[in-house]
Amino acid sequence: MRYLNKIIFLNSAHIPYAEVKLDGNVHFIGTQGVGKSTLLRALLFFYNADKLRLGIPKEKKSFDAFYFPYPNSYIVYEVMRENGAYCVLALKNQGRVMFRFINAPFDSKWFIDERKLVYGEWSQIREQVGKKHDISSLVSSYEMYRDIIFGNNRRQELLPFRKYAIVESAKYQNIPRTIQNVFLSTKLDADFIKNTIIRSMSDEDNSIDLNFYREQIKEFEQEYKDVSLWTKKEKNGEVLVRRMADKVIDAYRTLLNNRRRISEGRKELNYAERVVQELLPQYRLDIQESEAECNRVNRLISEEQEKYGKERDKLSRELGVLDAQLKKTSAKRKHYEEIHIEDILQRVEQETIIEDERRRQEAMKAELEKSYQNVVDKYKALLEQLDMDLRAFRNSKTTLLNEHQAALMTQKEVLMQEWRKAEMETREVFREKTSSVDEMIAQLVHEETALKIQKTKVAHENPFAQEMETNEKEFAEFTARRFHVETEIKEVELRIETLRQEAEKELEIADLKYQASLDEPKKQKADVEAEIRKIQNLLEKSKGSFSEWLDQNRKGWQENIGKVVDEEAILYNNVLNPQLVADSSSSLSSSSPSSSSSSSTSASLYGVSINLAAVERKFRTPKELKEQLAEKEQLRAGIIKLLNDLQNQHEEDNKNLKGKYQLQIRKLNESLYANKAEIQLLPQTEKKLKMQLLELKNRLEKWRSQQLSELEDKKNALVADKVKKEELKHQLETDLQRKLKAHQAEYNRQVKVETQKYEVFAQDIRTQIENKQNQMDASRQEIMKAQHDELHGKGMDTQALDAYNKRIAELDAELAFIRKNRDVVAVYRNDKIELFDQESSVRQERKNKAEALMTIEDKFWQRSERLKLQLSVAQEKLAKQQAALRKLEAGLNAVKNFRSDATLCPLGSSEIGEKITTKDCLAIVEELKRQIYEDSRTLDNFKKQSQQFLGMFSAHNTFHFNVSPVTEEEFIAFASNLCEFVDNDKISEYQKRISGRYTDIIFRISKEVGDLTRREGDIGKTINDINRDFEERNFAGVIREIALRPLKSNDQLMILLLRIRDFAEENQFNMGEMDLFATESRQDVNAKAVKYLLAFMKGLLDEPNRKQLQVADTFKLEFRIKENDNDTGWVEKIANVGSDGTDILVKAMVNIMLINVFKEKASKKSGDFKIHCMMDEIGKLHPNNVKGILDFANRRNILLVNSSPTTYNVEDYKYTYLLSKDNRANTKVTQLIKRL
Repeated sequence: MRYLNKIIFLNSAHIPYAEVKLDGNVHFIGTQGVGKSTLLRALLFFYNADKLRLGIPKEKKSFDAFYFPYPNSYIVYEVMRENGAYCVLALKNQGRVMFRFINAPFDSKWFIDERKLVYGEWSQIREQVGKKHDISSLVSSYEMYRDIIFGNNRRQELLPFRKYAIVESAKYQNIPRTIQNVFLSTKLDADFIKNTIIRSMSDEDNSIDLNFYREQIKEFEQEYKDVSLWTKKEKNGEVLVRRMADKVIDAYRTLLNNRRRISEGRKELNYAERVVQELLPQYRLDIQESEAECNRVNRLISEEQEKYGKERDKLSRELGVLDAQLKKTSAKRKHYEEIHIEDILQRVEQETIIEDERRRQEAMKAELEKSYQNVVDKYKALLEQLDMDLRAFRNSKTTLLNEHQAALMTQKEVLMQEWRKAEMETREVFREKTSSVDEMIAQLVHEETALKIQKTKVAHENPFAQEMETNEKEFAEFTARRFHVETEIKEVELRIETLRQEAEKELEIADLKYQASLDEPKKQKADVEAEIRKIQNLLEKSKGSFSEWLDQNRKGWQENIGKVVDEEAILYNNVLNPQLVADSSSSLSSSSPSSSSSSSTSASLYGVSINLAAVERKFRTPKELKEQLAEKEQLRAGIIKLLNDLQNQHEEDNKNLKGKYQLQIRKLNESLYANKAEIQLLPQTEKKLKMQLLELKNRLEKWRSQQLSELEDKKNALVADKVKKEELKHQLETDLQRKLKAHQAEYNRQVKVETQKYEVFAQDIRTQIENKQNQMDASRQEIMKAQHDELHGKGMDTQALDAYNKRIAELDAELAFIRKNRDVVAVYRNDKIELFDQESSVRQERKNKAEALMTIEDKFWQRSERLKLQLSVAQEKLAKQQAALRKLEAGLNAVKNFRSDATLCPLGSSEIGEKITTKDCLAIVEELKRQIYEDSRTLDNFKKQSQQFLGMFSAHNTFHFNVSPVTEEEFIAFASNLCEFVDNDKISEYQKRISGRYTDIIFRISKEVGDLTRREGDIGKTINDINRDFEERNFAGVIREIALRPLKSNDQLMILLLRIRDFAEENQFNMGEMDLFATESRQDVNAKAVKYLLAFMKGLLDEPNRKQLQVADTFKLEFRIKENDNDTGWVEKIANVGSDGTDILVKAMVNIMLINVFKEKASKKSGDFKIHCMMDEIGKLHPNNVKGILDFANRRNILLVNSSPTTYNVEDYKYTYLLSKDNRANTKVTQLIKRL
């Protein structure tokens, strides 16, 4: 079986050398202060290796300084095991205690030389141990040391140490903790047992810091209420405060946007006014030019009409002449056809032939009559006389006839002239009428053509072009503006981010500078405080110190002893136990008892004489220390003030720096919010412009449809009118032909009448001539018969003569016809030359004249239309220019009135600079008026919405809203912050942070409560093990029963936290989704979470002085002790169970059972081992109970080590040691008895 066999002190804890055997129960006796607790702590250190849990008072020296004051200070623990003992060497290395393991039983020769001096060098000890024994490397980690001792040695680096384990257990920690807890505690009640069990489970200080939670949730109700406002929905599904915030933001952005637009509008007005001033002279000059152009085109139109009228009248007259000539030609041709002019021409052309033939007939007749000349002459004279009479008669009648014929011709000419005049007049009237109709038809054709052109023009014309162009410009401006605003938003956001980064950088630099400025004062403060602590420590140690003893027992020591001893280690050490001795060789004294005058400069040190005059005194008296302490504290106060001043200055600098950037960022934010407000309005503007364009397109389509319909109606009307006019022209032509025929008929009638008159007269003349001719012919026949008879009688061939006469008569008749028609032929030939031969050229000329007339008409209409169009364009241009001028002048007048209105343009409102715009002054002024009037209403609405929103929050709201803004600037600042708050979704940050913080608090509570209660099963099992251990291995005595039972805690705060833990565990699968402000499926869970947090906050307020909750608060522990017939029942405290001894006995038994429970758990794998339990109060027990408790412990392989001032029950302990002090204040350990 393994156990700690002995402990050896070498120059440790004022023990020059001592061996204490520990293989049985040990009892230390000695007066107070001799070192009993020192030995017990050294023993405890073997088990827990924890210098902070040895029960060393804070005012005492540290473990290292006390137990290992010298380089040759050691503690050796000899551990027994089945195959032989080994040693654990505790030594000081590099200022702290470390361990080495030596695989051999303890041998004092390793450490002490022949002169009885302890080796101060490890190499010397190493050499003494020799190479035949294994020596481990230094173990500097206390945790590693405990793992080695208790066998948690599965790590590779611990394998060489497995042979040094007293037990093998990975969960050994309860053993050293329980041993230390039993040693350090002096009372026994439920709290002690609970704490012992709890501390035995872990070194961790498992507790819930209530101050932490008190600080964390003190603002929970306010924060939760404020944040909940942003998530709480009304019946309509809306969040009231968010709707109100949106109204504030909308109103604020509308205000900013309106003011920005006012500012831009004033700049646009500056630009528009300047442009108008520059344009006015040019506009007036352009109007003058346009008026001149209108006059010029009007003049050209008049000239063109006059020129056309002259040319048209000339050609019309010429056409009339040509038409008359053609009509005359046609009448002549008809006349000649009626008189068969071709036959007449042929007969007239035979005149020469007929005359030649007559001469031949006369000649032959004359040849026939030559023989009968006298008869012939006689009858010839008669015949000639007849011919002469007939000729005279005929000539007189012919003359008369010719006169009548001439009169007839004259009359016919007169009639023809009248006919032609009437015909010309008719034709002129017709021409005028047809000309008017032609003009109307031409006008209709022109209008029809114009309508076709207009229809084509309508398809391309756009009366809304200017509006569309304006819309297009506005849309282009809108697009450019949107791009500009979006770009400006990005630039402003980038600038804001840059400013924030610059601010953070400057703040960081300022903080670094601030921290750097703190380095030296902090160092000075730390140095001063270290000196203060040192001085305070020295002052605290001055009472009972060596210095105080010297003041009382050795006058003048300051000049000898004081010069050569250490101030802290010697002079102010209160455990040196100084004594006066006679042997001067062992102390510092004057060189001669009689030479007191030189005692200050010459002295002996352990038999060595030295001159102390060369040594400067460096120690300080308590008075000097107090003076220095006051100086140092004053210096510290100055440094603290400097640090505070630096902190205040740093905070002020940070405030100023933040203020500087916040001002810039606020201005940028105002621009940003204004732009964002405009961005929000841009879709409306875009929609409005698109709707305007769509409306214009619809209007254009409707206008074109209407125009085309009207043009079609006009065209149909024109076509109908044209048909009517053509019908009218046809009717006029028909009337003309009818009238012309009537005139011709009248002419023919009159000619016929005159001709008939002439024919009647001519017939009468012809009849007279014919009668005369008949008379003459009868006379001629009688003469010719007489001649014929006479000549026949004379033998002439009368038959031949008759033939000649007949032929001559025929030829004379033909010649008479020719002579009669010779004038007709002459007239015909003249007409042929003048009329018939010229007809085609006249017709061509007429055609040319008609075409020329049409050409000049077309040219006139073309030029006229072109000039009219020019006039229309010029007039339209002039009208537009005049309207534009009037508009410009009206705009300037509006600008003048606007600027003179103090309401619209108060002092200081004028904008410097211009902004390019396509809008005119009137539009800008009207828009500015509307915006300015709107500004007041917008501002009132903005303030109203802000006040309604702020009315939802208290003055100390979570978001630091200024709930009582007064000035416009304060309202603007609030709205700016609210915009940033909403735009950056800071409520989500607050919600996330607060929800996260408080849900984290819930889960932290759950975790911490879980940490507190996670050992609940182990604690219950431990309590059951203790109860079972007592039942199984009790010793016969007064204590018949010891029982423990855990109950649920009745601590209300603990109960609440346990409920919070249960709540968190119920929601463990959606922990990441925990949101105190969720409003849907988690409403019940959220309500519970909030309810628990509010209850927790109230619980903390109800117990303001309670600082923490510990594992002990998680359950209630009760005792039940039966002493003989005395039953305590279930109680929390063991008090007055019986005598004091009974209480101590119960405490000892419970402690032993606690240690045993954990020891047995650890020993299941490697077998049982022995362990020590240190309790000082056992000495108060009755001897019978001492023996019983020792046996109670030993049966569990627990060795009891205790101390008391006096000796008692010596026979019950295996070892009893007496501790005392020698004359050098060293502890002497003497074994009084060893029980076999």
